[in-house]
Amino acid sequence: MKLMMLQGLEGRSNNVVSLLFDCLNLPCADLGLDSDPLLHWQYHPDKYVDHVVLGKGPPGGSWQAMDGNVLTISLSRWMELPGMDYRSFGGGGPPTCRNSRASVASMAKYYSEYVKLKRLQENFRCGTVVTDVKPLANDQWLVTGVEHAGDEGALDMPFHYVTSHLVLATGNYDRPNKLKVPGDSEPYVIYSLLELERMVKQNKLSEHSDPVLVVGAGLSAADAIIACRFHGLPVLHAFRRSSGDPGFVFRQLPENMYPEYHKVHQMMTDGGNSYKKYKSLPEHKIIEIMPDYKVRLMGPGDGGSAACYVIKVSAVIALIGAQPDLYFLPQSGVGLGVKKDLPVASRSNPIEVEPFSYECTEAPGLYAIGSLAGDNFVRFVHGGALAFTSHIHKQLSDCEASAAADEAVEV
Repeated sequence: MKLMMLQGLEGRSNNVVSLLFDCLNLPCADLGLDSDPLLHWQYHPDKYVDHVVLGKGPPGGSWQAMDGNVLTISLSRWMELPGMDYRSFGGGGPPTCRNSRASVASMAKYYSEYVKLKRLQENFRCGTVVTDVKPLANDQWLVTGVEHAGDEGALDMPFHYVTSHLVLATGNYDRPNKLKVPGDSEPYVIYSLLELERMVKQNKLSEHSDPVLVVGAGLSAADAIIACRFHGLPVLHAFRRSSGDPGFVFRQLPENMYPEYHKVHQMMTDGGNSYKKYKSLPEHKIIEIMPDYKVRLMGPGDGGSAACYVIKVSAVIALIGAQPDLYFLPQSGVGLGVKKDLPVASRSNPIEVEPFSYECTEAPGLYAIGSLAGDNFVRFVHGGALAFTSHIHKQLSDCEASAAADEAVEV
């Protein structure tokens, strides 16, 4: 009956609860409408569920580790959390339109301030690293880790929790995909835009340097090209597809809202002939990275045959996707995905969860939300949070009712 009620919902998630929540919270958002939510939030202290949030950094997770100058793909209103309008928050800058994109820095600040304004600080243990998660008897879980000391010279403090309900919300950015060629760990090979900015600040890269080789054809690679051009760095851009491939992600974005990405796409298809200090290398792949800042490439040769050649670079930045790092789980999470014999991957092999609770089908008491469960946009994470919270609350209520009944029998 529940499934029948949800038939007809459409959106950018395959999870029915996430779609339902999104339709109520952002009605007709994908049609370009800026409609008010159909939800009303009301605080019930008696419904509070005791919980703790463990994370390596401050609240906001991966948003705190990204380059703050980059604009979000989603509109700012799609990035909001319940009960706190991003427009009124403003990110410390000028007033923001709900139909505009926000900077990563302002969203990182918004998420941190959300925790403070909602008085959730005592539930957050920042600077913690989970090292091991083990299943115990009676569907419980033992979570072990260390909390990094804030003072220099102080010792890290170990911790452990025993819980009946454990939620995985690690995101998808902990382990960047490597090039998997000889030399892909050379010091001048980097896998994040933040590291590129750091090299510029350290004067390791300048407009007089050899070209930076950008590898990849997605939005992150486009961000790297934009950053290089901003700093005046010469760029060689290698990607495996042909320049006219209709499958580029840029084609899915409205040009009036994402002009910078369409400019990069134009540069890629133009080949770089009209753009100073940029040259695209379509249908190219990296063969070898050498210690002396030389890279061996393979690309189209004369007559349709492949050709190898060597180029001199100042850095290689490879932005070809990332995967979640579930090292702390038994078998690193293998067996939890839809494809049981493969590692968890947000797009190709998300964790298999029950549709209305987000509880892992293979592990009672273990839940997964966000990209781990296939919800790759912030606007769909709310539905997963609602689903597992509702399920946990119902279980706790059932336990209390059972305990009360037992007590009545004993009396």
